[in-house]
Amino acid sequence: MIHKQQMGHRVEDIIAGLCAALVRNYLNNLVKSQQFQEPILFQGGVAANAGMRAAFERVLGKPLIIPPHFEVMGAYGCALLAREAVAGGVSTRFRGFEVGDMPYQLGGFECEGCSNNCEVMEIEMPGRNGQTRLVRWGDRCGKWETLDW
Repeated sequence: MIHKQQMGHRVEDIIAGLCAALVRNYLNNLVKSQQFQEPILFQGGVAANAGMRAAFERVLGKPLIIPPHFEVMGAYGCALLAREAVAGGVSTRFRGFEVGDMPYQLGGFECEGCSNNCEVMEIEMPGRNGQTRLVRWGDRCGKWETLDW
C-alpha cells in the first residue's frame, strides 16, 4: 500500500485493491473449496462497506443480497434460537427486541481481588426491584464475567 502511495496511485484505487485482497484472503482461508449457491446473502457489519460489496461481486461474478438489518442478523438468529428454547421449556434472560429502546446505565469498578486490579465495566437497567445487572466484562480472571446474577 505504501509503495502504491509513493508511486502516485489514486486513493480510490488503493482502497479497491485492499478490498480485493481482503476478499481473496477470506475466500482462500475460510471458504476454501466450498461453492457459493445463489442467492448469496452478505451480512454483518462489513456489509455496510460499499468497497467490500463491490469486491465480492467482482470476484464472485454474482450479485450479493444485503438484508435490511444486515448488521444484526447474527444477533437476530440467536434471539430466534432463544425463543425456540424458551418455547421448549428452557429458561433464558432474553429481554425481547425492545431492549435497545430501554434505559440503561453504564458503570464500573476496580476489582481489588488480586494484583491485576482490573477495571470491570457493567451495564445495568431498571428492574422490578431496583437496578438489574445485564453484563460485566473487563476482568482477567473471569470472576465477574461468570457471576450468576
